[in-house]
Amino acid sequence: MRILYLTCLISKKEKYDGERIKNTLVFDSLKKISDVDVIDFTKNKYINVFKTFWVTFFKKKKYDYFIISKDPHGANVIQKILNITRIPSSKIIYFEIGPFLYDRILNGSIKKETFINDRLIVVETKSMKRELESLGFKNVDVFPNFKSIYNIKFNDKKYPKNVLNLIYFSRIEDQKGIYDLIECLKEINEHAIKYTLDVFGRPQNKNEEERIVDICNKYSYLNYKGKLDINGSNSYEQLSRYDLHVFPTKYAEGFPGTIIDFFIAGVPTLASSFARAKDILSSNDSIIFKQGDRKDLLNKLKYIYENQSLLSVLGKNSYCRKDEYSIKAFDLYLSKIFGIVEEDT
Repeated sequence: MRILYLTCLISKKEKYDGERIKNTLVFDSLKKISDVDVIDFTKNKYINVFKTFWVTFFKKKKYDYFIISKDPHGANVIQKILNITRIPSSKIIYFEIGPFLYDRILNGSIKKETFINDRLIVVETKSMKRELESLGFKNVDVFPNFKSIYNIKFNDKKYPKNVLNLIYFSRIEDQKGIYDLIECLKEINEHAIKYTLDVFGRPQNKNEEERIVDICNKYSYLNYKGKLDINGSNSYEQLSRYDLHVFPTKYAEGFPGTIIDFFIAGVPTLASSFARAKDILSSNDSIIFKQGDRKDLLNKLKYIYENQSLLSVLGKNSYCRKDEYSIKAFDLYLSKIFGIVEEDT
């Protein structure tokens, strides 16, 4: 079996981007079961658009499957090329990155006919599948985001504490909710420090970096730590020391990989009610506040501080969920897609 994989992979410049991280993990799993040629749109985008035309027109018979793993905007361009070069729809599989294919079909920026005949569309949550099925898609399956799972020892912390340690682990920009979180902490810590916050993430631009550094330098309980490479068990042991992960995004997220990072670390999440939050998180392992509502975020932080025993329960339940999102589970899923049956050993 030979596959042509059309995607954006991790590069030296783009090593922290969630889409590229997942695409690279998909690539690694595909190589375990097939010969894979890749067209990587991370570099030389326009050259690779031309290459896609050339390969899919002149070498289409070489490939058994054509797999797209991209956000809907990029996937729409690639899918149109495959349709123009008459790649059989029975050979096309699309791994949707992010939650926006449904929305873009509704607003008319993507035509459902472009994708509707694909052999398979794999989305990250059940609600995403239901949305596409409501538009007439019959070829949709669900497999969530996934990661390399490191089995660190669960860090069973003792509560109550005078000061709880929070972590923010996402891109640095207003729409990710970081500044709402900081404003809440200013109010909570006005008379006595109850929370500290370590901020990890890639600033959206130079101005954003200067902004977050300037704010963190003004308050002893705020620490900007820059980017953090997750590259093994030591990284997750570092994450496991925190009491609470805060994910205050204002975006309509799909399945953020950072949620899985804190399942592995055994740290509960306080998250906004982003579009797919209820597909991923539950009251057994997380606390959810109303998206974009700073007052509700503030109230939830106050509640958590006064009820710290919750963190032990939520942390243990988070830790128990990590194996749902393993590379091993994804490898098995790929084997089922392609009808590969492993021989008993």
